[in-house]
Amino acid sequence: MAIDLLIGLQWGDEGKGKNIDQLLSTGNYFGVARFQGGANAGHTLKSGDKTFIGHIVPSGCLRENVELYVGNEVVVDAISLIKEIEELKKLGFDITSRLYISNRAKLVSYLHPFIDQAEECYRSKGGNKIGTTCRGIGPAYSDSRARRILLVGDINFPDFKQKEEELSELHMNFLNMYKDKYNFEIIEDKINEAKVAWQKAIEEVKKLQICDLSFLIQKRLSEGKHILAEGAQGVMLDLDFGDYPNVTSSNVLPANVCLGLGVPHTAIRDIYGVTKTYTTKVGGGDFPSRIKDKEIENLFQQAGNEFGATTGRPRMCGWLDLFALRYAIKLSGVNKLFINKADICPTEEIEVISSYEVDGKTLEEFPLRLNQITRVKTEKMLGWGTSNYGVSDKEKVSPALMKYLNYLKDKLSDLNVKIVSVGTGPDRSHFFDL
Repeated sequence: MAIDLLIGLQWGDEGKGKNIDQLLSTGNYFGVARFQGGANAGHTLKSGDKTFIGHIVPSGCLRENVELYVGNEVVVDAISLIKEIEELKKLGFDITSRLYISNRAKLVSYLHPFIDQAEECYRSKGGNKIGTTCRGIGPAYSDSRARRILLVGDINFPDFKQKEEELSELHMNFLNMYKDKYNFEIIEDKINEAKVAWQKAIEEVKKLQICDLSFLIQKRLSEGKHILAEGAQGVMLDLDFGDYPNVTSSNVLPANVCLGLGVPHTAIRDIYGVTKTYTTKVGGGDFPSRIKDKEIENLFQQAGNEFGATTGRPRMCGWLDLFALRYAIKLSGVNKLFINKADICPTEEIEVISSYEVDGKTLEEFPLRLNQITRVKTEKMLGWGTSNYGVSDKEKVSPALMKYLNYLKDKLSDLNVKIVSVGTGPDRSHFFDL
């Protein structure tokens, strides 16, 4: 009768989808729940020769008989959701009978992405672009906090059309303001196309199972079922504890599971964290661990296929940031750790960021702004090449990689976190237990 949770501990893109699938393979979980974020997060899932990139649909979709829950703190892009459902059908997975959407989940309107673009246009004037996916996530969360967002459950009420028209009028006023003051280009044809596609998707969403998800999940827990909650993005992009304002628009931390699913904190059991053997980041803002040598950074990009699942943008690559990782573990209370991409090491030597400095002073606490950092301290180690690809037996792991893993164990030993598994490739079988 418990909820376990899996979250990313870096700037997202840690490979969480594979680890969700790995946990589901134990047969211990009845369902998987998304509790925050929206279509700005992409989880890549593989089943044999089939690959699916999900944005709204929870990562248990490729496992038959696993229920899928979309929580109330998720902002739902109706077009993306319906597209994903159709893509899954083509792959042989019809999830409609096991997909449940909270009636309190928030709807991304057809104008939210345009407002997102307009706000990035405004920020670019001052050179402060955040680098959002422009999927309308931030504006949707803004409307939620301003208490004017449309809820998924609203679509079945007779006043939905009126509420949608009132919100759209307000949104057009916003866009016209950005047009007048910041020269944002409003293309009517694109807006009309988006409106038609959105309205069509809404009609399809009406056919799905929209429910009081808090009631359903608590019912499942009372029946003795275990639920796995999955986070989108990563702790370092958390709205309150990331490098504000270069963050996502929702709270990624485990504390938000209670709000995002409507469950008490006493329901939470294990908290799994996910990190890679190196670090990546997309979007704006500073990135202290970024590899300075562009050729080496490019080697990691190519070897690790570090291109966004949602946008296709190349990710900045950096050495493992141990200072940030410890910060994320402390914030989230992670007690079990997955390490991914241990098969990726295209250099003979690697570095690990051990601490940050500001004007010669070594920091003990994480800085409010990453642009405060004037220097990072690193420790160098031997690389381990690519010989560990696909290794599933701990005894066959290269000595250099094992030395690295033992180093991490030692550096995290005071945080009461256990490394439980190490990923050595993209397939389900590519991992070994530590």
